[in-house]
Amino acid sequence: MPELSVAEKLVQALNMLDPVSELLAGPLPQAGNRSAAEAFLANAPTLFGHQLAFEKLLLSLDIAVSAIQADPTLGAGFAYAAAALYRIGFEDTDIYSETTLANALPWARRGADIEPLSPEAWEALTEIHCFLGDFASAEKSLGEIFSRWGDGDVYARAAFLFFRLQGDAEQAMNWGALAWQQEWNNDRLIQTLFALGQLYRDNNRVRQAADVYRVLCEHDHTNMWGHHFWAKAEFELGNLKEALDANSRAIELGGGHALRGFQEEIKHAIGRARMGLKPVTEQITKARVVATPPAVVEAPPPAMVSAPPPLQRINGPAIGKVVPPPPAKPTRVVKAPPTKRATRAPEVVAPPPPKAPAPLKRKRPG
Repeated sequence: MPELSVAEKLVQALNMLDPVSELLAGPLPQAGNRSAAEAFLANAPTLFGHQLAFEKLLLSLDIAVSAIQADPTLGAGFAYAAAALYRIGFEDTDIYSETTLANALPWARRGADIEPLSPEAWEALTEIHCFLGDFASAEKSLGEIFSRWGDGDVYARAAFLFFRLQGDAEQAMNWGALAWQQEWNNDRLIQTLFALGQLYRDNNRVRQAADVYRVLCEHDHTNMWGHHFWAKAEFELGNLKEALDANSRAIELGGGHALRGFQEEIKHAIGRARMGLKPVTEQITKARVVATPPAVVEAPPPAMVSAPPPLQRINGPAIGKVVPPPPAKPTRVVKAPPTKRATRAPEVVAPPPPKAPAPLKRKRPG
């Protein structure tokens, strides 16, 4: 059976959300059964990671609908729907289809409008703005997060993404390290460590990259790519035994030809070292991580390496006057034809035109 296109997947996803799509506009709904709604989300699949199976995303959307129906005032329900919706358009690490992002935006915005004290809604809104390249709007939603919860784990994660996508490596590495130290959810921790490790590698911070991948593997013992990238970092540092052990574990976890070839390169370097010869150094390819990290362990064990040194804080985006996001316009992304529901096509929201990023004010509000 041929793989569905993003447009075809989006049709199914929007049809799944149709029972609650009328709540995207109009007056604020009446509160429902909050405990039942939260229970749906507590047992929902995690959306953290990279590429997720479409069937898993459809299940997530179904659970989001159940949560919203149980309590239409739960902002996290709308945020979960938005997060599942934009992930349908996964293209590469930190890159998603503008069409799925544009269709997810009203759900995140509505969640923040309905429940302004929902960190999930503001975080999803910030993510979508960042992936769309609308950094001015992302900065406003970051300000909302800071004004309510300070620079805790939610703000650190959002700022890490905000600066990373703008190419401000120094800011991103500082906020990524802070997000690592403050993260309490193991699934989110794995994703943060993956992104931070790659950022360190891309900026020639090899020692920090090795430490990050080691912590990642301590929290997720079955992570093939984490072990392989840890091995690469140790190899660049000249720690051949550590590199051999880490890459051996990656091969045991299903590593293919490329990982086995790297294993032979490590063994060759060890042989030369035993003979007193200088190792033959080769530039290691910085491959992008496109595979989904394997399932993580139930609870995060204590980190077995020291946390990064105290941060020389680089101020986050300036907040100034907190401006709430504009109210959502009535948006029906799917309209049923008069007769056949199964053949209808969604009227997807056109992606907003790219905006030039506003100059950032680096001084964080006191």
